Amino acid sequence: MKTIVEATPCLERSARLLVARVGQLEELVCHGEEEAWIPYLLTLGTLAYVLDHLAPGRRGELLTTAQMAARLNLSPKTLLKRKAHGKIRPALECGKLIRWRGDELPR
Repeated sequence: MKTIVEATPCLERSARLLVARVGQLEELVCHGEEEAWIPYLLTLGTLAYVLDHLAPGRRGELLTTAQMAARLNLSPKTLLKRKAHGKIRPALECGKLIRWRGDELPR
């Protein structure tokens, strides 16, 4: 049995394959091939599941400011400004080191 760290590259390879397959099936769907819909939707669902498990912080690790900003669709500078104004609080702050759990929400 592989550990989570060992399984991550496998999931990343799988995600790339799934993206390629979605592209192939999307082409068929766009050309009116009705029988392609079911494999297309199943592949999309599987891709969404895999990507969710590859997301930073999903396995309990703390996020960097850049990762957290991307999750909130902000620039890192904007996230740090909001932190400075007390609108959001990181999970860990030790000097210049700031880490986020990923579930913090701006107030």
